[in-house]
Amino acid sequence: MSEFSVSIIGCGDIGFSFDHNKKTEGALSHFKAFNSSEYFEVKAVAEIKKDVRDIIENEYKISVYDDYKRMLNENKFDVIVIATDDSSHFEILKNIIPYKPKLVFSEKPLALNFEDVKEICDLYEKSKIHLQVNYTRRFLKEFYEVEQFIKSKRIGELESATFYYSRGLIHNASHYLDLVNWYIGETEKNLIKISEKAGISSDDNTVSFDIFYENGLEIRFIGLNPSKLTFAEIDLVGSKGRVKVNYKNEIEKYNVTENKLFNGYTSYELTETIPIKYSNALPNAVENIYGVLTGHEKLKSPADNSLKIFELIKRIKEKPLCQN
Repeated sequence: MSEFSVSIIGCGDIGFSFDHNKKTEGALSHFKAFNSSEYFEVKAVAEIKKDVRDIIENEYKISVYDDYKRMLNENKFDVIVIATDDSSHFEILKNIIPYKPKLVFSEKPLALNFEDVKEICDLYEKSKIHLQVNYTRRFLKEFYEVEQFIKSKRIGELESATFYYSRGLIHNASHYLDLVNWYIGETEKNLIKISEKAGISSDDNTVSFDIFYENGLEIRFIGLNPSKLTFAEIDLVGSKGRVKVNYKNEIEKYNVTENKLFNGYTSYELTETIPIKYSNALPNAVENIYGVLTGHEKLKSPADNSLKIFELIKRIKEKPLCQN
């Protein structure tokens, strides 16, 4: 018998559908990640689309609801997952608190602005409910290895970082702002806002901007037009090496070596390519949640990290565009 009960609010792509009728290793949805764990039982889900509810009810024989409030009124859950659209998270997070789950696992973002994110963080801390946010890379060992590669100075002094992204400063760039805070830190920095274009909603534009640190480090975010093209690249360049996340979802590591063509000069030479197993992220998050609930681990992506991300997003949004 499983130790902890789970409910999922929202059974769209990451809630359920990414894994439906697929035989992928690991899990790309919350439903499969929790349903595959010996420690958790998915007891009920809430989803507004009837065809999805019918699939889950018929194939998995669990309770389905079209209204998450009715689901919570009729059941008690240890863990509640929020996998609805971005604009709904703030209200749902507030409405969940009186039901006193042990832990809530929310898709990012917690809300669409700094003030609301801060309110959620304060409310959950006061209510003593664990709040985990799904910033995927926090649950992948490949990105912890990149952290060690940077902080051990194997690439020397970090000189520049470039991030390509699309579909919103909040929705997608926040993943990489989290990496900036994680890998580089939150020391004082100057910021220039270069351009702004449509994102995935009127509340979430895609912004290109540069961040400059006092030590000379330069960070550049390049925002692309909105689409479902799964293109995102990262390039971290140091004085002795380089780390890239390429379009094939691989981490490339480079060392500085002697240039074979031009005597006395050096170049970056690819030394290792590591596939990123994104289908391990949610199963690893579930393992982390079990560790938190049993008192053996801390949250790997706590709500406080989101507050730090939104402090930076607030600065970016308030900054006027740089005029040439």
